[in-house]
Amino acid sequence: MKFKFFSLVIIIFMFSVVSAANLDVKVIEKNEIIITELEKANATFKLEITNLENVDDEFQIYSLVSVGMYPKEFFRINKGETITLDVSAVPFKEILRDKRGIYAFEYQIKGKKTGFYKGTLAIRLFDVKDAVSVSIADIPLNATKVKMTVTNKENITIKDLKITAKSEFFEFSKSFDLDGKETKVIEIPIILEKKISAGEYEAEITYELNGKKSSNILLLQYLEASGISVSEHTKGFIVKRTEITKTNEGNVPGVAKIDIRKNILTRLFTIYSDKPTTSERNGIFVDYSWEKEIGVGESYTVNVTTNYTFPFIIILLVVVVGFLVSFLSTGKLSVHKGVSFVRTKGGEFALKINLRVKAKGNVKNIIISDRIPGHAKVFNKFGIPPHRIDEHSRKIEWDIAHLNAGEERVFSYIIYSKINIVGSFELPAASVSFEHDGKRQHMFSNKTHFAAETTEN
Repeated sequence: MKFKFFSLVIIIFMFSVVSAANLDVKVIEKNEIIITELEKANATFKLEITNLENVDDEFQIYSLVSVGMYPKEFFRINKGETITLDVSAVPFKEILRDKRGIYAFEYQIKGKKTGFYKGTLAIRLFDVKDAVSVSIADIPLNATKVKMTVTNKENITIKDLKITAKSEFFEFSKSFDLDGKETKVIEIPIILEKKISAGEYEAEITYELNGKKSSNILLLQYLEASGISVSEHTKGFIVKRTEITKTNEGNVPGVAKIDIRKNILTRLFTIYSDKPTTSERNGIFVDYSWEKEIGVGESYTVNVTTNYTFPFIIILLVVVVGFLVSFLSTGKLSVHKGVSFVRTKGGEFALKINLRVKAKGNVKNIIISDRIPGHAKVFNKFGIPPHRIDEHSRKIEWDIAHLNAGEERVFSYIIYSKINIVGSFELPAASVSFEHDGKRQHMFSNKTHFAAETTEN
């Protein structure tokens, strides 16, 4: 429905005489932030518009991109007059789904007597987990509660936001409203069912707004009894480097103890920045331990580097061999979809679709299926006539009894539309099913598109 309206607007204005409207437009207020999960995902602008034409006129504001502009009604501005207009910009679903950050779009103001004025506005799109920050304070030993700070970083009101926090220390959920730039501090009860060692732990934070959920992970610091904190940072994949640092956050000297467990295989590829105080083998594992007394404010760091280059090469070779075996066992048929522009006597927009099917092995009972775009019709002329055209599901299908290895068939048809197309016109992938060695298999062609340009009749 949106596409039909958009196409109708294009056709109407294609046949209009385009001229510039002499308007002066200023944005005097704006609330351009949009939280994608909100039910009313719209931005608002207050425009100051001055009619510099020599005639009184009625105007309408709109956008030809994927943003709806309101109000839709015409508004009157006499010559030399200045008015203020409250405008709402409502992005379409695909913008809310795909775009994040700043999204600039062009809008137009058209007069009944005068021409067009073109301008640009911008909206800012955020998921709620990016617009709201959550932090949790360090947790001392034997603590019964911890503070969670929730901050709305943007100047927009968020109502009925539900935040759930889960970790080894707590499981908590609360719904509340957040005004623009507001910060709330919430105390979370700590319930530990068993004793756990100090260090970094993960907390999963889930945001739920308007029935939609998103989540991220926070790191919690669980302080040791002496006030010693632990920080662990890992980077790299093939060559994995881990830096473990213990810092005395208390006011008395303490012993920093670092424990690392490696299995008998990975220990062969691992080196340490400091010699372990002790090492002990337990079954297939080897436990290493470092101990050092550190004063107030001092830190102790151990760097652990494990080089997986050699085992990674072995695993990669196994994966490649497996992939080749899988490909050779299933890649018995290929299908390529192509598109080309067709000129028509009546000036309709028309495309020729080619489906090239090639067998890499002996296959049978092949069904080639393609979908016709919703705004297009099929021209009743084919290279090889299809066996079925389903107008309800908009499918066109061909049947092939069998294909021998190396055999190729080409199927083509033409689609047309009385609505001119502007921009990139994407066609979906065609699907093919066939039998090989008594098993039914399915595959898809490539997707293709055609870049259409505006034309004048």
